[in-house]
This record gives sequence, C-alpha cells and structure tokens, in this order.
Amino acid sequence: MSILEHVEALPPDPIFGLGAIIKKDPREHKVDLTVGIYHNENLQTVTMEAVKEAEKRLLTSEKNKAYLPMGGKEDFVQASRELVFGETFAKSECKRFMGVQSLGGTSALRIGGEILSAEVSKQIYMSDPTWPNHPSIFKACGMEIKKYPYYNDATHTIDFDRMLDSLAKAPERSVILLHTCCHNPTGCDLEKEQWKELSTFMLKHKLVPFFDFAYQGFAQGVEEDAWPIHHFAGMGHELFVAHSFSKFFGLYGERTGALHVLVKDEGTAKRSSTVLKQVIRESFSNPPRHGASLVALIMHDEELKKMWLDELTGMRKRINEMRGEFVDALELKVGANKFGFLKNRHGLFSMLGLKNEIVDQLTQKYGLYLTQSGRINLSGLNRKNIAYVVDAIVDIVNLK
Repeated sequence: MSILEHVEALPPDPIFGLGAIIKKDPREHKVDLTVGIYHNENLQTVTMEAVKEAEKRLLTSEKNKAYLPMGGKEDFVQASRELVFGETFAKSECKRFMGVQSLGGTSALRIGGEILSAEVSKQIYMSDPTWPNHPSIFKACGMEIKKYPYYNDATHTIDFDRMLDSLAKAPERSVILLHTCCHNPTGCDLEKEQWKELSTFMLKHKLVPFFDFAYQGFAQGVEEDAWPIHHFAGMGHELFVAHSFSKFFGLYGERTGALHVLVKDEGTAKRSSTVLKQVIRESFSNPPRHGASLVALIMHDEELKKMWLDELTGMRKRINEMRGEFVDALELKVGANKFGFLKNRHGLFSMLGLKNEIVDQLTQKYGLYLTQSGRINLSGLNRKNIAYVVDAIVDIVNLK
C-alpha cells in the first residue's frame, strides 16, 4: 500500500481543467474562449517581435547562466517599478520601496500574502467575483478569505455603495485585494472618481491595498492603466503590487513578474526586504533570468521599447474591435437590452451574464467553451468564428 493511498483526487482547475477537455473535443468548429491568453486574428499565441529581437541580442551579449540574487535581476525590478509607479515617483521615493522578482503574478501574490499574513493581518478581502485562483493563493498563506460585493449581476454594473458598506466593517489593517484594471472576470473597472473615493475611504479605515496588476496596457494604455496605483501612492498609502509580465509582454511560459511594496520610510523598507527574500529563499531560492533579462533589455532600449509599445497597442486595438463587432452582432439579433452592457468593458474578459445551464448547452450543442461564470476571452474571437459564436448564443438564449 502506498504512503499516499489515503489521498483523494482534487477537482480539476476551473480554467486549465477545461483545456484538457477542449483538446479531446473532436469537433472542428469548437471555439475556445476560456484561458486568459492573448490570441491574434489567426487565434495563435505568438512571440512579440520586440521579444524576438531582444532574444537575438541577448544570445550574443549574455555571458553566463549564473544564479540571480534572491531578489532577482535589479534592472528588471527597477523597470517594473517604473512601469507601475511612473519613472518620477519610482526614482524620487526609491528608498521607500521593496521590490523582488517573482515567478509571474501568481508568485508575487503568494510572496506578498506570506509577509502580510505573518506581519500585518490574517484577513484579506477580495471582490465577488474574482480570479478563481485568488482564494487558493491566500488561503495557502494562512489568510482568512472574505468577499466584498463588486459586480451586480442584475444591472451589470459595479455595486460601489455596497462595496464600501462591506469594507467599512473590515477591521483595521485588513488587506483589500484590488484589480488595477481589466477586472477578471467581469472586465468592469472602477471609474477615476470611484478610485479617489476608495483611496480616501481606505486611508480613513486604515485598510491595506494590494493591487493585482496583470493586464497593464490592455485597458487604455500602459501609463493610463497604472493611474489607480499612482493615485494611491500619491495619497500616502502603504501598499503592495503584484505585477505580471505574462500578458503585456507575452512572456506566459517564462514566469516573469515582480512584487513591489511601498512603505513609510527607508528603515522599514530595509528591514522588511530581508523577510521578502527569506520567503523567496524558502520557496524557490532564485528567480529565472531569461524573461527578466528580456524585459530589462526592451525597457532600456528606445528602439525595442517603441516596438513593444506599438505591438501592445495593436493587441489592445484588436481586443476592442472584437468586442465591438461581437456586441454589434448580438444587438442586431436580440436588441441592445441583453448584451449592450458589454460595450463598457476593458481587457480580454467579459461576463455574458449567462446561467450555468446555458453555458453547458453552448458547450454540448455548439462546442463553444466558456468558463462556468460565463466569462469569455474576447481574443478567442476572430472574423471567421464570430458569426458562429453569436448565432450559438442567440439560439440558446432564445430557447430560454
């Protein structure tokens, strides 16, 4: 008998588990709108040209594959900090920052969760709904998961008043997880005035912001999307930011990310940074160098940086075009009342507001794969399949 005989199988991951099912589906017309990866018009995930060029240069300039420091590649961490906080603030307040390289955004969340759980609070509040992996990450850090109202399924809008009412009950020093932009899964983001009100509210109630910044550049632009963090930092918050390079640099498989922590003073930053590095030492010791080297090279070369920004603009434009064409086609079939709300969304994702049984029928009858929440990845659409997807949705919705 195995020493693990007693172990029971866990259910498949709600998103990646679908990938295995989709691969086994033999239908040629199946459409995958699940995993959060950007696809081009040919539904391919390709390496960005700026990244390819950086790899060519790195091939001739890199001298070794030695370990990076526990905190990661310093010029990468600095580049990430400037992308998140803006160059001026990042440099002027540099002594108040702690920053470490992580294994993508997930690892940044986990590292942050570990120090928060040990030193600040065991309670973390996250939006309802949120990315399915958020609760698991922070539960593994020993934190108690709380939810705050965010999205109203009936009105398809942010329930901001209920959100504040809920957070008003949170104990001081509670951690509040915030989606900086392109909220996953709804695509519905706070307006600037709401961010301002939330900032003032959180200062008053002594709550700790933790920004998950996974989709920079996919909403309105690289600098524009960082505005909420700029505002909170400027208002004097101590805060955490998990920064992912999977989406806006296309470095999914390189696991490239960073955790940034802004505190009140240099002494606190120096002492606390040793704790961050100890968490890293106990989990993966040193981060990988390849993705970080590519980002650092691109961000410190004006030609490569412009190439990258132009490509990112093209990606955002395609997502917005698909959203517009998708909603227009749906409105022609069923009117604006059912799906018009989708126009006011940002990023890869939107929730269609469909019940689980409709999602299941779309899969069974048409090979159309969404997550159970009814979330779709808009870059899974192109001009070859969009009519098919619209007709499938209209058919099932009309039956109901």
